[in-house]
Parts: sequence; structure tokens; C-alpha cells
Amino acid sequence: MLPTRSDIRVYRIVRALSRDFAMVLSVLLVSLLAAGCSSQLSVEQDPTVIATHDGGTNVDGQIQADSLVASASPDTLPEVPAPWWPTPPAGEASIADLDALYQQALQYTAGRRLDLAEDVLLVLQDLCLGPLPDGADSLYTTTQRSLQRRVHLLGGVLAEERAFAQQPADQDSLLTVAYERLRRLDFPDSLVPATGTELPSFAADLLTIENAAVKKWEDHFTGRGRPYFARWLQRKTAVDSLITTILDEYELPRELIYLAMIESGLSSRARSSVGAVGPWQFMPGTAKAFDLRQDWWIDERRDFELSTRAAARYLSQLYERFGNWALVLAAYNSGENRVARQVRFKGHDDYWRMHLPRQTTDYVPKFIAATRIGEHPERYGFEVTPAPPLVYDTLSVDDATDITLIAECAGTTKQELALLNPALLRGATPPDSRGYAVRVPAGSGVRAAAALRRIPADKRLTWRRHRVKRGDTLSQIAAAHGTSVADIARLNKLDNRHLIRPGDQLLIPMPADLAARAQKRTADKGYYVPPDGYVRVSYKVRQGDTLGGIARKLGVSLKHLRKVNAIYRSHLIHPGQRIYAYRPHSG
Repeated sequence: MLPTRSDIRVYRIVRALSRDFAMVLSVLLVSLLAAGCSSQLSVEQDPTVIATHDGGTNVDGQIQADSLVASASPDTLPEVPAPWWPTPPAGEASIADLDALYQQALQYTAGRRLDLAEDVLLVLQDLCLGPLPDGADSLYTTTQRSLQRRVHLLGGVLAEERAFAQQPADQDSLLTVAYERLRRLDFPDSLVPATGTELPSFAADLLTIENAAVKKWEDHFTGRGRPYFARWLQRKTAVDSLITTILDEYELPRELIYLAMIESGLSSRARSSVGAVGPWQFMPGTAKAFDLRQDWWIDERRDFELSTRAAARYLSQLYERFGNWALVLAAYNSGENRVARQVRFKGHDDYWRMHLPRQTTDYVPKFIAATRIGEHPERYGFEVTPAPPLVYDTLSVDDATDITLIAECAGTTKQELALLNPALLRGATPPDSRGYAVRVPAGSGVRAAAALRRIPADKRLTWRRHRVKRGDTLSQIAAAHGTSVADIARLNKLDNRHLIRPGDQLLIPMPADLAARAQKRTADKGYYVPPDGYVRVSYKVRQGDTLGGIARKLGVSLKHLRKVNAIYRSHLIHPGQRIYAYRPHSG
């Protein structure tokens, strides 16, 4: 049976009274709900009722709180007649069974056994808050929705009990959280909380928390960690607008910028010991799942805009899964499957009562402390000088191009361009991308594009990546790409020009207009350059193989095999060695 408006008036009065008297009346309300009371109740202020400091009340010395609680114990609750429920569709759970669980939760609440009541409510929420079964008639639908509302109402009562039992100042925020689901279920307007400021779920889940763990991090950031936190606040002023604009776009709380702050100090160059990279500290697998490119040339985890968009998508998915920001942050740090297992194992979704790795246990308090200080730094003695915001134009660049040349076209320095493009790992745009978007200072995009088009082909330096093969020398590689040994050694920081090994990857500067001539010239000197349309094939040497036999298997000449693999003076090959050849593409 749904509580009546008079019941709710009693409940509202509970929230307006002092801590001790409210505890008594909230227990009394639960007893009335359990008994299905529908009579009109009225509560009038009696000047003879005086609140005491030991949890009881005196009405001329006649009424004591202990007697009220005792009268509401499970053993003395009045019998509740079994209601008639519509028959559920075949294969579905009986609402009568769910109602029995609800009555049990009421009894636990009346007996002040709040942990048991919460456990039963968690089970009820899983069972009765799902979609309606196929074929459910209007009576079944009405009954199930009634049960849903009563379950959430009892959740509100439990939240109130918890608030008064711990810190009365938290009662409004806790009750607001409990009523969020009621509003979604079209609960009568009369049951909207009568007092208290309505808090967004983010603030209610996190920013109202006060405990020793949060205090520890506040003390750290304002004590030994103050120099680091001051640096983070300075960096925040540069990227604040960029990041919060993206968070707004995804309808996420702006305070999530402090997640990047505690992850990386808002540094694009941050790298953890386990391989997480960038301001949002993406691991390679997660970055790949959210379309962040990672290869020899580029790591988009370092890019503020691209990585923030990926983080916003990821956080949105986590919140859709868990519906609780403390669990979202824990999942971001420790992995969503680990957190999901904890929820299943514990039977509740209270982050503060879960057993998670120590780093994750510290993670949410650290975030709360950083957010509180970051939102009001002056309260904690921080003076923050605003930095220029991170704004830029984009320039479309084809093929691999040195950022020094792009910087000259944009009228800026190589260092400034590198700061705007932290994803470029080699100081050049990638050779396999058409129209790669390079960030240039705001207002310089049109000028830079026009200047870059005027660069002659013989002066536009392009780049290639070369994997060293067995028998390669720097002089052969330089000749093949139309550059010099000195340039390759300088660019790749090679102290010993003769010490290169198979498998090494070298960055090769190469003037574009020399590429075609270099192919013919180096082919004549013995360094094999395959014709257009040829593809590489390989063969793994086995015991007893010979070069001639491998050449026949691959369908090429012995001379071709020697040249490609730089084997000139000997027939010596060994098992496990990889032999390469080039053949015309069959497709």
C-alpha cells in the first residue's frame, strides 16, 4: 500500500526536527508504513514535549524514546494481511514474493537493523526495477510500479537514518540522492524532499564526502605536495577552456578535469611505470578501443583534445554502467571489470565499503581533495597566475614534413609547434597520412598553408622510417634514400655510425625530388630497391635448406636472393633465419 499524504507530512516533520527527535519519528513512520496505515494523522507541536540529550523525549515524564523503538521492533509489528496480486506472466517472478521481501525490509528497518534492510533492498532493486514482462496487463503494471516507488521510498528512509546516525549536516544531500530515482519514476510531487538544496548526482556522490582519507590528501596537497599542486593549477589555466568545453559537449561534470590533474598533473608527456601515457593516462588497449592512434610516428594519447574526447566517451560509458561517480572513478583507475566483480561479490555499490587495491582506495579521496582545492584555491593559500589558453588553428599537411619547416611557414618556433603537437613523436608528420592536421598558433593557419605550398620540391624535406636488415650499412641506407650518413646519424643520435643491428628502426630525412633518382642510383650499386608493384615474401630457413633451394621455392633467382638479403661472400645460412624476396603482385 502506498503511503498517504498524511504519512508524508509526518515524514517531512521528521526532517525538520532535531537529530534525536527525528530518529524516533522516522522509526515510527516505518512502523506505520509496515502496518499499511491509511488513517489521517496529524502532528501538532506540544509545548510539553522536550528533547533530551540521551536520545529520548519526555511528555510529562510519560514517553521515552526507548519504548517507541521497542514497540516498533519486528517481534511486535502488527500482522499485515496478504494483499492480492495479479498473476504474473508465465516464467516471471511473482510480485507477491517481491512484496514479502519488501515487508521483510520494513521489519529490519523498524528494528534498526539498517545493514540487513539495505541488503534486502538491493535484492529488491535488482528484481523489480527491470523492464515489464511481455504480456503484462495494466493491473500488473500498476502493481509493479507501486512496489518500485515503495522500495525507493524506503531507501529514502534508510538514507535519513544513516544521515542522522552519522552527521546531521549531510541529511539533505543524502536524501536528495535517494530521491533521484523517485523522480524518474513519476512519484507524486508531495513526496519531493521538503527541505535541502538539490544537488547534482556528481556533487552528492563525491563532493559532500568528509572522512579521514579525504582529509589526508587535502593536508598533502596543501603541505608537502603544495609545490606540485601549484604547478598543476598553473597548467590547468591553459587547458581549462579546452577540456571543460569537451566535457560540456558530452554532458559530463566539469569537475572531471581534476581527474586528469591527479592522473598526470595535466602533462602531455606523463608516462606511468605500466605504460599509461598522456594527460588522461590511457593504457594502450583502452586507447585503441577509443580510436587513439599509437605507432612509431604518433601517439594521440598525448594530444589534449583527442585524448579528452576519448576520456569523455569512456567516462560516459562507465557512468551508464555503474550510475555512481565514486564507482566510475574507481573503474577508471582499477578497471571496470574489477569494480563490477566487487559489486557482485559484496552485494552493494558503496565504494567506501569495498576491498579494492590500495591505489584505487586512495584514488577517490585524492580526487575529492584535488577538486575542493582546485575549485577554491584561494581558500587554501594558492595564488594562481593565469596562463595563455591553449588555442590554435589547424593546417592540413600531406606526407612526412619536418615541423621546423612548418614552424617557419607559420611564423613561430619549432619549440612552440612541438608544444601544440605533442602527439608527433618524431618531429615530423607521418608519411602515411593524407591531410594530417597540424596545430599552428591561432591566426596563422591561412598564412602557413600558403607558405607551405610555395616551398619548392627540392627544399621540402620528407621523412621515411627504415627497419635495418641483415647486412645493411648506413652508407647503403643513406644512398637508397638520397640523404647523407651524417644526417641519419645526427637525427637518430648514433654515436657509433657503424653500430646498427637488424631490427633497428631509423628515421631517414630525404629530399622529395631525389627519391626517384635515388632508387635507380642505389639499385646499380647493389642495394636492392623493388620495382613498383612488387611485394615482399619471406621464408624461414629450416635444417638442410640451401640458398638455391630457397630461391626455387620462392620462384626467384639466386642472384636476386643474394642482393635482397645482402649475402655475397658465402652460402652460409642457419635454421630460423628469415630470407626475403620480391615478386610481382599476383592480384
